[in-house]
Amino acid sequence: MNMKKVILTMLSVGLYFGLQSCGEQALDPAMVQAKVDSLAAIKMQEIQAKATQECETRMATELKSMTDSMVNAAQMANAAQ
Repeated sequence: MNMKKVILTMLSVGLYFGLQSCGEQALDPAMVQAKVDSLAAIKMQEIQAKATQECETRMATELKSMTDSMVNAAQMANAAQ
């Protein structure tokens, strides 16, 4: 889903620059590419930060669940002895 946002953002930027160039001097393609690259890099950093946060949250939750399960199993084994 995040990749869709990146693609839509890039298409929006392209459309924006395309409309801006109507009736005006055409923009330098290198300048347009630099702007698109800049926006894409920012978006990718945001996506990467969000993915990292979600991964860390998931790992903490799953680790706690596994740890609790192992502790309970050990307690039950000790109680049975």
